[in-house]
Amino acid sequence: MGILYVLRAGTDASNLTLSKFNPLAWTYLGHPFYQNNWYYLIGLFLLTLVVFSIGLVLESSRDLGSSTIAPKKGKTKASKWLATPLRFFFYLNRSTIISWLLADGVIAIMYGSIYGDIDTFVSSNKLISQMFANNSTTLINSFTSLIMVVTTAIGLVMPLVVVHKVQFKTNKERLGYLLVQRVSRLKVYHSSLILALFFGTLAILINGFCLGIAATSSIQANNGKFITTCIKASLNQWPLVCLFVGLMLLSLSLPIFVGWLVYGLLGYSFCVTYFAVLLDLPKWMIHTSLFNVLAKMPMEKFDLMSFAILTGIGILAMLLGGILYTRKEIV
Repeated sequence: MGILYVLRAGTDASNLTLSKFNPLAWTYLGHPFYQNNWYYLIGLFLLTLVVFSIGLVLESSRDLGSSTIAPKKGKTKASKWLATPLRFFFYLNRSTIISWLLADGVIAIMYGSIYGDIDTFVSSNKLISQMFANNSTTLINSFTSLIMVVTTAIGLVMPLVVVHKVQFKTNKERLGYLLVQRVSRLKVYHSSLILALFFGTLAILINGFCLGIAATSSIQANNGKFITTCIKASLNQWPLVCLFVGLMLLSLSLPIFVGWLVYGLLGYSFCVTYFAVLLDLPKWMIHTSLFNVLAKMPMEKFDLMSFAILTGIGILAMLLGGILYTRKEIV
């Protein structure tokens, strides 16, 4: 689905004929209420039946509880590289981390490719050109600040998943075998903290860098300054990484539903910020979003106070989470 989505993003903008071979484009190519091309809808229905039939055949031919394709046999002995908790936790989360970082970069590049259309839109419309005559970068900066919210929200999911896997392993009673040896709870906690913070920071850096590269390429401008601007805007979101990682680490010592509340807080903050103008939300509700606490760079100047407060709360949550986790009873 991700590959088809990326392919559609490219073909819709460059070659609409190729979009006709992409099932994800068939719904809008039917032009409902305009041309009513029913054959796209019929094709989508037939494709659904074919895929569903193949799924039934594969489901009926496999053994209960096993896969149709035999799983690859693992090594009988672990390498010395897995001897430390940090490396072991990275091994458990490597697929999530690598795939999510790649997805972050691709999404940032997709958004960056739109900047060329913004520049063309402003230059081709006299009214819009007059509106932004005094400051031609206002529209681009406003768009960049909103995209930073989107890419940061997507990038934050990965470190939360890394931390939440500790809770998952604990509930499955798999972590007790590790803790009865020489590995302490504090090492497990620190390993999750280091992985989440490092790769969470790397995710937002990738977002800023890829967005800047794609944007400068789409507007055909050899300007490294905008790339630096995007990286600064992405680093401005770093306190949110500290805050959400700290809250998720704190949830490890609390009831299970608290961890899901952290995911809900992230989703709520994103939706309020992203749909604030579209839904004409009241100002008091907009201020409840954590994404609106920080300055909206590059449209606004850097706000050291809000940056320091969110970072401090995140560090405090991490310290409190470490204290509670060392006292938690783990089966």
